[in-house]
Amino acid sequence: MDKMQLPSSSSPLSLSPLLGGWLLGQSPAGTKKSARVWIPDAEEVWKSAELSKDYKNGDASLQLVLEDGTTIDHKLDPKTKNLPYLRNPDILVGENDLTALSYLHEPAVLHNLKVRFIDSKLIYTYCGIVLVAINPYETLPIYGTDIINAYSGQNMGDMDPHIFAVAEEAYKQMA
Repeated sequence: MDKMQLPSSSSPLSLSPLLGGWLLGQSPAGTKKSARVWIPDAEEVWKSAELSKDYKNGDASLQLVLEDGTTIDHKLDPKTKNLPYLRNPDILVGENDLTALSYLHEPAVLHNLKVRFIDSKLIYTYCGIVLVAINPYETLPIYGTDIINAYSGQNMGDMDPHIFAVAEEAYKQMA
């Protein structure tokens, strides 16, 4: 998904229930403070921030507060007028299927994978029917006979993402 663009005077406003409401900068009144966004960062790649001041179409910058409480003035590119990516609601953080995220873009995917891997120690995540795996660079106790038996006969979405779930689904499709 591309970064959100400011609507031109000729573009119609759109309401997308799939994205949970107005797209950033596309509501008639602009965007209200407290909207949560991702901004590029040289060290962390993406940083979470929250609008501290209402944004109106035509503003050259966004007033943001980072998670550590730092207030910044995020300049918008005057040529493209690209706005930052919107953050997903907290209820979707750590979702086991990336396609369930409201906003599916680079920072959302990376954050979700980070939460699942770092916080929850889960190396597998679905993206639809695709299984995404993060190499933990260590041996994990997730491939024993008891795990094989747990996934045996189960549907792919019934249990946490795992290579055995994909194998079981492939086996059932061959039968």
